[in-house]
Amino acid sequence: MRNRRVIQILGDHGISPILISMAGFVAVVVGVHQGVLHVAPGYQGTIDAGGEVLGRREWLLVGVGTVGVVGAASSKRRKRLSAVPVASGGVVLFEAFRTVILAANGLPYPLFRETTYRSSGGPVMFILGAEPFLLVAGGVLLVAAGVGGRRLHRHREDDEMSSAPSTSA
Repeated sequence: MRNRRVIQILGDHGISPILISMAGFVAVVVGVHQGVLHVAPGYQGTIDAGGEVLGRREWLLVGVGTVGVVGAASSKRRKRLSAVPVASGGVVLFEAFRTVILAANGLPYPLFRETTYRSSGGPVMFILGAEPFLLVAGGVLLVAAGVGGRRLHRHREDDEMSSAPSTSA
């Protein structure tokens, strides 16, 4: 007879690393569909981002999030694979901070300060959109999934070491 094991989604120690990584993946997917910059509420103006089609950077971030979820699911069996969601979360966090820095330096107008818009002459204020915040949340959740997978194995090892030794009779 084969002994089948079912992977538990909710463990005895709280939320499973798989659920945490899935939440991080959803935050990354929603984040890449948002804008990096917005016009502040109360001001007239729009930012044309160039279309609704996802670029190479967005597809790569979604792929990295997918690798993080697969790594968190695989970390249930192998302790070393819990480094995969940590690494993918680090990549997402790096990309989020890089995007904010490039957007802030590449904009001819300062962020979070009211300026005069060149074409219309009216006052306008640019602020960060939802993308950087969602990417940071997704990256942190992916890192937390990796740390949770690592801690899950530590509890399992403690349980195995505290059991009575078996005797062969």
